[in-house]
Amino acid sequence: MGRSKRDSGNWLTTYSDLVTLLMVFFILLYVLTPGIDQSTFDNFISYFQNSVGVIDQSSLMSQQSKEEYRVEVMERWEVVENFLEKHGLSEQAEITPIPEGVKITLSDSLTFDSGSDKLLPNAELVLEEVAGVLDEEVGETESQGHTDNVPISNVRFRSNWHLGAARAVTTIQFVQKRSGLEPTKFIATSYGEYRPVTTNETAAGRRQNRRVEIYVRYDFLMNTVDLDSLIQELPGLSQFEETI
Repeated sequence: MGRSKRDSGNWLTTYSDLVTLLMVFFILLYVLTPGIDQSTFDNFISYFQNSVGVIDQSSLMSQQSKEEYRVEVMERWEVVENFLEKHGLSEQAEITPIPEGVKITLSDSLTFDSGSDKLLPNAELVLEEVAGVLDEEVGETESQGHTDNVPISNVRFRSNWHLGAARAVTTIQFVQKRSGLEPTKFIATSYGEYRPVTTNETAAGRRQNRRVEIYVRYDFLMNTVDLDSLIQELPGLSQFEETI
């Protein structure tokens, strides 16, 4: 079969992908080098600013800066952790970091009586502390209601979904009113029995599944793209990672 005289140009696509992969590989090496500060990183990225389809500097920040901000966020929440420890509530409420901010897990023994959506006194004390940490840097705060799989059906709640929703709304309204932030930054959702963290076959497991989770997400962490996101979006790079 004779060689085609017409150049299709398909090789350019492969070549472009290769160059992009190499560029990201060297950026990863560069960012992981100890002692790199933000200004040095920005100067490095500026060399690629005019390359079409490679990097938008406005949407990219160094992983180092994001990690520093996450540490700062957790330091802000130490006041709530100290409150929990002081009042012996650490077993009933837990604060853990998430990529966009923090997650507060509240047990049902702290928050509500069985089948009720009325906050218990200790829950109100904890939520007062939570509201006090929220500031204008928070992009959104979401309350999620979770239950066990024991069926519920009464005058107020026709299902566990309804119960979880009522508890999520009660929680988020309490926090919003005391935070002073706009209601548009608050969300209430219910998963009912359908996102258990452990088995529902035991009383201890069901007790652990009955919970309210509050997700506090910060604008700075929500609206930026780090290298992990970039890697996932670039064609072929996930396969490349598996080989190294």
